[in-house]
Amino acid sequence: MVEVRVKAVGVDAVTADRVVLLEETAGRGRMVAVSVGGAEALAAVAELEGVRGTRPGTHRLIGAVLEAAGRRLLCVRVHALRDHVFHAELQLDDGTRIDARTSDAVVLALQESAAIEVGDTVLAAAGIDPGMVSVQDAGPETDDVDAFRRFLDTAVPDDFDGP
Repeated sequence: MVEVRVKAVGVDAVTADRVVLLEETAGRGRMVAVSVGGAEALAAVAELEGVRGTRPGTHRLIGAVLEAAGRRLLCVRVHALRDHVFHAELQLDDGTRIDARTSDAVVLALQESAAIEVGDTVLAAAGIDPGMVSVQDAGPETDDVDAFRRFLDTAVPDDFDGP
């Protein structure tokens, strides 16, 4: 397994899919682009920006359930790529492994400050050379961040398009 970090959340310029870009923390700095739904992309951005809504969303609920059960998320492992779909699992502190969608697992890892790892074979198959990736950051203005926070405070599931 290779440790990665979330480099960016955005839109793939070729496919127009929302993606979370995972970057190898050591070695060659290879990246993996994981397609995610709108709600998961928004949740990942909120975690990266430290934005918290007034009510817990699904990922916060999962974190609260783990805490109430006396468990802690140690890491997320993206362990397989089958039929163009990434497969992940949550690794808890008691050794329990839970199958999870990669998009949800990454958001939960961000929320819980847990490590994210990608399998060597997954990275070999789907890894992108960093020279092939261009991350454009518009650098959100304060007004944009404030508007985003207001949106999160009042958002309902119907506000999000399906993947």
